[in-house]
Amino acid sequence: MEQLVITEDGKKLVHTIIGIRAGWRHERPGERGITHLLEHAVFLGNERHPRPDSEAAEYGVSLDGMSLPECTLFCFTSTNEAFTRVLPTLLSLIYHPTFDQDRLEGEKHEKIITAVIQEADFTPWELAHEWAKSMLFNWDFLSSLGTEDELKLITERDVLDWHRRYYHGENSFLVVHGDVQRDEVGKLVDDAEIPARGAIPKATKSGRDQREVFVKREGMRKAEVVYGFRIPEYGPEWEILSVILGNHPLSKLWDDEFSTHTYTVGSRLEWTPSCGGLLLYFGADSMEDTAIIDRSLWSLLQDLRIDGHEFRFARETRLLDIWKMKEGGERGLLRFVAGNPDLRYRDLDEMADDVDRLDKREVLSLSEVLLNNEKTVRAVVADEG
Repeated sequence: MEQLVITEDGKKLVHTIIGIRAGWRHERPGERGITHLLEHAVFLGNERHPRPDSEAAEYGVSLDGMSLPECTLFCFTSTNEAFTRVLPTLLSLIYHPTFDQDRLEGEKHEKIITAVIQEADFTPWELAHEWAKSMLFNWDFLSSLGTEDELKLITERDVLDWHRRYYHGENSFLVVHGDVQRDEVGKLVDDAEIPARGAIPKATKSGRDQREVFVKREGMRKAEVVYGFRIPEYGPEWEILSVILGNHPLSKLWDDEFSTHTYTVGSRLEWTPSCGGLLLYFGADSMEDTAIIDRSLWSLLQDLRIDGHEFRFARETRLLDIWKMKEGGERGLLRFVAGNPDLRYRDLDEMADDVDRLDKREVLSLSEVLLNNEKTVRAVVADEG
């Protein structure tokens, strides 16, 4: 198991994330939803810890999990004293499950099937982002939590087989932030007797080959538009460019050229272990305004300029964001992991140092990547096309 221990002397709390590099993007037809089901099943308990939630609650701790495209995360926050009790419990649950078939079936029907995604579950701006990401990464967000028909057929044996294949040390990582030492964490991991090896999953593809999607949502007076640009690999330059383009009042997408036709704008980065994506979002005042926004955006990108003031503001904004992660508790550590897809940074200081070393020319060179990317996608949600 890859271990990343960020030691901070004197810190009162310990934040812990255990990641399995298997997510809903690795599910094949016939097993969609199994990632989410297994994530829930872990917390149903095993022979050694039959009531894990109650056990953790004795220390004031809440155990949590989440199913993501290419990994499944389990996390908790505890005091220093409770950490050495709670981590072994969670490791035991994750790597040595014993499922009760009746409880598993109950969980599946009461909490998993009922969570199957529908387009109507999303606000228009969320839906535009989800469609843009689906086209960008060639996945199907609508089946990310499974389909009802497939989930009904998934058995206890299927769940155990998925677990046997992917829940092992070679396919796992642990990130801890607190007043703890690597040796201490390493011993707890060794004592957990985690299976050493197994299969490494491969991402499936949706099979769609789209670059533009229009989703009709009746009754909308405005239009939501998201552009997606595929990024071949992680680089801190993209973080700076994201700020310069659209996240703040000093960003370029807040200029009058755009604000005249929008009620809000924004940008965000999404990272997977294999690639990433830059998403530019426009809440357009009307469908007619989307054509003006499109022309303005490509005009901006074709001749992108960044002055010294813009670069300094973007760098300071990114550095502030990094230090907010450090003080953001469990949520901050989750953001650090999400923005550090291959765990290249061993702590937040390394991430900040990379930003400090950036040169404006490195950021400007990325505009050519944006303009020459043939896989640029666009998602629009509105009442009329």
